[in-house]
Amino acid sequence: MKYVLSLLLAFCLSLSSFAKTNEIGENIDVTHYEIHLNTIDFTDRVLEASATLKLTTRTEINALELELKAMEVTSVVCDAYDVADYSQDGDVLSITFASGIAADTELEITINYGGSTFNENWGGVHWSNDYVYNLGVGFDSQPHNLGKTWFPCVDDFNDKTSYDLYLNIPQEMTSSCGGVLVETTDNNDGTKTDHWTVSQEIPTYLMSFAVGSYVLWEDTYEGMERNIPINVYARPNQIEKVAATFANTKEIAAFYEAKFGPFPFNRISYVSTSLGCMEHVDNIAFSSSLITGTTNLDSEFFIAHEMAHSWFGNKVTCASAGDMWLNEGFATFCNNYYLSAIYGEEAFVEAISELTDDIITSCHNSEGWIPLNNMPLDLTYGTTVYDKGAVVVNTMMNYLGRETFDEAIKYYLNKFSYKSASSEDLRDAVTESSGVDMNDFFDTWVFNAGSPVYTVQNFTVQPNGDKFDVEVMMNQGRRGSDYIGNSVRYEITFVDEEWNTHSEMVAWDGEAGVCTATIDFEPVAVFCDYNNKFADASIEKTYVIKNTGSHNFGEAKFKATVQEISDSTLLRVEHHWTGPKTNHELPEGLTLSSNRYWTIHILDKGESMIQGEFQYQKNVNYDDDIMVNENDSIVLLYRPNGSEMWQPLNYVHQAQNNFGRMTVDDIKSGDYTLGMWDEEHASVKEINNENGFEIFPNPAKNVINIRMEKEVNDNVIMTNQAGQVVKEVTINGTEAAIEIDDLASGVYNLKLRNSETQKNSRIVKI
Repeated sequence: MKYVLSLLLAFCLSLSSFAKTNEIGENIDVTHYEIHLNTIDFTDRVLEASATLKLTTRTEINALELELKAMEVTSVVCDAYDVADYSQDGDVLSITFASGIAADTELEITINYGGSTFNENWGGVHWSNDYVYNLGVGFDSQPHNLGKTWFPCVDDFNDKTSYDLYLNIPQEMTSSCGGVLVETTDNNDGTKTDHWTVSQEIPTYLMSFAVGSYVLWEDTYEGMERNIPINVYARPNQIEKVAATFANTKEIAAFYEAKFGPFPFNRISYVSTSLGCMEHVDNIAFSSSLITGTTNLDSEFFIAHEMAHSWFGNKVTCASAGDMWLNEGFATFCNNYYLSAIYGEEAFVEAISELTDDIITSCHNSEGWIPLNNMPLDLTYGTTVYDKGAVVVNTMMNYLGRETFDEAIKYYLNKFSYKSASSEDLRDAVTESSGVDMNDFFDTWVFNAGSPVYTVQNFTVQPNGDKFDVEVMMNQGRRGSDYIGNSVRYEITFVDEEWNTHSEMVAWDGEAGVCTATIDFEPVAVFCDYNNKFADASIEKTYVIKNTGSHNFGEAKFKATVQEISDSTLLRVEHHWTGPKTNHELPEGLTLSSNRYWTIHILDKGESMIQGEFQYQKNVNYDDDIMVNENDSIVLLYRPNGSEMWQPLNYVHQAQNNFGRMTVDDIKSGDYTLGMWDEEHASVKEINNENGFEIFPNPAKNVINIRMEKEVNDNVIMTNQAGQVVKEVTINGTEAAIEIDDLASGVYNLKLRNSETQKNSRIVKI
C-alpha cells in the first residue's frame, strides 16, 4: 500500500492550493466565460483565442484587473462601455474604462489574445507532438492555480461560474473538455468546431481541454438518479487496455453515491495525458502510464481519488489554500474508504493504519507540526494535507459513527453545493447535522498542531452481581504541541483472559480523567484503540502467537522472539510517540524520553517466555532529546503500570553509531521507556574494548553482569566515591556477576584488572 500511496503524491497530486493574487477580481463577479480556441498550432505550439466574460460589478469601478499568463492581449472590447486603455504587467491584465461604471452593472468584455503558452514541471499547457492539454494547477507557481495559462480570468477558486468552450481543430482529431459536447460543426476546410459547455458553477482551475488523436471508450453507470456516461479518451495504442484498467469504476461510483449523494456533474470521464492525474470537472487528466490493461490497485487508487474530487473539491471547494485538506484529505480518505466495499473492511483498515503510521514517523518530521487548517503555501500539496487529512477524516467518522458521519457529510456537501467552504464551515455543518458539538474535535485534530496520545494509566475492577464495574484512569498527551483537548471521545477495549473483548467509547476532559464501564466479564487488560479507529500519535500492533520464533512489530520499533510457548499468546505493543507521565520523583541525573515509550500486553493461554528487543536511534524522528552528550548513558526502564515507579532492567545492549538495541530476556506486561543518565551520574554506556568484554545493565538495581569474549582470569574491584572497596570478585572464565542488592544507591567505580591491562568504568546503582 505504501508504494501506491507514494504514487498518489508523485503522480496524482490533484492539487487545488490556490489564493487570490493582489485581490484581483474583488470588485467584480464573473458569471460566465465563453472561450474560443480559434487556432491550435501544434508546430509552433501557440494558441490564438478570444474570451468573452459576463460579469457584474460589486462596487463602482472605472477599471478592473484580470489574470493572463505568458500570452499577449491584442484587443479588449466592452459591450456597453468604452475601453480607454489596457495593459499587461506580468500576469496582470489591467483594463481602464473611459467613464465610471456603477455597482451591480452587468457587462460583457471580449478579450482577443494569443501566443506561446506557459507550463512548468506540472501545471500549465503541455504540448507533445499532436497532443495538447492543460493542467489547472502547478507545483512551482505560487499561487498554484493556472487557469490563467489559457484564458484571461479571475483565477480564484472562490469565484465560480459556468463555461462555454469552442475549439477549432483538425477533422481527424478529437477534443476532450470539461462539461458535455453540445455539437460539432464541420467548417468545410478540413477543420471542425467542437462546442463544450459546463452548466455547473466551478472555479477556473477545474476547466480544461485536451486535443489529440484520441479514441473514445464508452460505458454507462446506472446511478441512483440517472444514467451517467463513463468516457475514457485513450491514445490508439491504449484503447484495448481501457476496459480492464477501469473495470471497477462503476462499483467505486456506486459506493461514493451511497455515501455522499448523487454524482454531481455530467460525466465520469478520464483523458490520457503524459502527466497526471488532475481532477478537472468531467475531464480528469489520467497518466497514460496507469492505463495498464489490468485491474490493479495502483491504477484504481487514482481512478477512485480523482472521482472523489467530484464531491470534495469540485462540488464543494476549499475556501482557502490553508484548508486544502478539505479537498485532498477527503479524496485520499475516499480512495481508501472504497476498499471496504470492493476488497473488504480489513483492506480499508490496513490502508488507513499504514497512513497513520507514516504521518507520525515521517511526514511530520519532514514538514513540521502544522495545524491542518493553516497549511503554508509551499506545503499545500504535501503529505500532511493528503495523508494526515485522510486519517483525520477517518477519525471523525469513527468519532461520530459511520451512519452519522455519512449523513453529516451529505449535509455539508448539499449546504455548500457548488460553493466554497472553510474548516469552520465543515465543523459547523457536521455539528448541525449530527447534533454533536464538534468544536473540541476540530480544536484537537484540525486547529492545533500535532496529534494527541491517549493512554491507560491503570484500571480497577469491582464485581457487581453477574457483571463487573471497571474504573479506568486515562491520560492525554500530545506530540507536536502542548495543546491538551477537552471533551475527549475515545475507544478503549476490555479484554479477558480468554481474549474476549468489549469496546466502548469513553469521555473525559483535560490531561487526566477517570472513565467507568460496566461489562459482562472481568478484564485482565485494557487496550487503547484496539480497532485502529483514531489517528492518535501511537502505533499499535497485535499478534496472536502460537509458535516459537521472531515477530517484527515494524514502526512500533520492537521485535519479539518467542523462546518458549505452551499454548498461545496475544502480544500487543503500543508505541506512544510522547513521553510517559510519571507521578514519582526520578533519581538525580536521570532523564526520561519525551518522545516515546512502549506499553506491552501479554495475554497467555498457558505459559510463554518472550524476549523483547527495544530499538532506539538518535535522529530528529526518535531519541535526540535524550542522546545529547557523548558521555551520557542510555538505559531501559520498566513499570507494571502508570501508577508504579520506574525500575531498571537487566538487558543486553548492542549499539552502533547512533542506533541501538536493548534486549530483555523475559518481558512482562507494562510500560517500557528509554532514559539517560547524565555524564555526572553515570558511566560511559556499557564497556566494549579491544579485549572484548561488556558490563550490563548500567544503571542496575540487583546485579551487574560482566561478559568476556574469551576465557580470562581477572580481578574485578568495585569502590565507592570515597575510594573504599565495596565488592571484589574474580572472573575465571567468560562471565561473572556482582550482587549489589546490599549497596546504597549511587555511583561506583569499577576496575577490571589483569597482568596485561586495566580498565575503569563507573556503575550506577538504583
